[in-house]
Amino acid sequence: MNETNIFVGRQPILDRSGDIYGYELLYRNSHKNFFPNIDPEQATIGLLVNTFLTIGVEKVSGDSLSFINFTGELLAQDIFSNLDPDQIVIEVLENVEITPSLLTKMRLLKETGFKIALDDFILQEQYSVHSELFGIVDFIKVDYLDTTPAERLEIEKFIKKFPAIVLLAEKIETEEQFEAAKASGYKLFQGYFFSKPEIVTGIEIPTNVSLHFQIIERLHTEPPNINEIAGLIMHDMSLTYKLLRVINTHAFKVPKKISSIKQAIVVIGLRETKRWVQVLALREMGEGSGDGRTKALTDYSLTRAKMCELLAKHDGKKNPEEYFLAGMFSLINVILKRDWDSILKLIPLSDEVAHTLKGDQTEIMPYLQLTEAVEHFDWERIEKLATAIGITQSELSKCSMEAHRWTQSLQ
Repeated sequence: MNETNIFVGRQPILDRSGDIYGYELLYRNSHKNFFPNIDPEQATIGLLVNTFLTIGVEKVSGDSLSFINFTGELLAQDIFSNLDPDQIVIEVLENVEITPSLLTKMRLLKETGFKIALDDFILQEQYSVHSELFGIVDFIKVDYLDTTPAERLEIEKFIKKFPAIVLLAEKIETEEQFEAAKASGYKLFQGYFFSKPEIVTGIEIPTNVSLHFQIIERLHTEPPNINEIAGLIMHDMSLTYKLLRVINTHAFKVPKKISSIKQAIVVIGLRETKRWVQVLALREMGEGSGDGRTKALTDYSLTRAKMCELLAKHDGKKNPEEYFLAGMFSLINVILKRDWDSILKLIPLSDEVAHTLKGDQTEIMPYLQLTEAVEHFDWERIEKLATAIGITQSELSKCSMEAHRWTQSLQ
């Protein structure tokens, strides 16, 4: 069966000693190691989602900086303000027009803590008009393949006026170029001489784009109904997972353990919820959603989630939302092919849910086990667990049918 893979390209950036300083992250949509025919803005959105919300930046870049290309249109927006500035270098593409409003935005990003690079730098008239730009920029990237020695010498003389700026030589392909760049004052280096880009892969969770737009519509309703929005989000395992990842990013590093989708929305706020649903919906329109093995596993997960919640409500539990989350993420280790310790570092689930997912005997565990037994038609186990919980076969059957209807209701 097919499964949905996602891809991020990365190429190391080295210092003068040959140690890794950071990685340039590159959008990829297959194992083929080249940039596909896609709008640059769409590519950056996909790259950010894949890196920070699906694969995890800790797997892509580790503790090193991530250099990421931004178009002028994306720089003008505010959809990535909750990324950790200690992890990101914003690369301003060479075709971006420098304007007073863009300079204001770049100053704000700089004040927030982001580092800024100018990509594929060549001397242009606009840089003389807006020389204040070079008080904001941290890195200048010079392409050794697309510039002549004379052009590079002119750039190097110009940058000497700004001693705080670090020169980065990219597309270094020979030892001679490497030695020449070092002699010319470059401090960082990137290119095939050191390493070709490598592909980091992950498993995407299929999502429901039409559902995203329903959520966006509800988010724009005045006043927004958080209970209704949370109910819609609960239908989408991918969106739920990514929203919990958002909480673990820089702007939301608060001591929170999440026990419901509603609580997650409250933690990040309606504005951020709206922003990320829009980003994810745009990304899915560009790439489409998956099928096969992963789609089947997410359907199982959603049915488990609703079944656990219904059983908890039947038993009068005060926290049925936690039972829902335990069911929803009960197969996430299989979907993502990662161990529980690494997964639970990424999403801030409550201790009760986390211990359940790791296999500990918790208050939630018998309900999850009963749900799994129903899923596998394990009649002997069903009878034993149903008796322990105190639910009749008839009531259990109703819960099972309702859970299946719920899973299918928005597809």
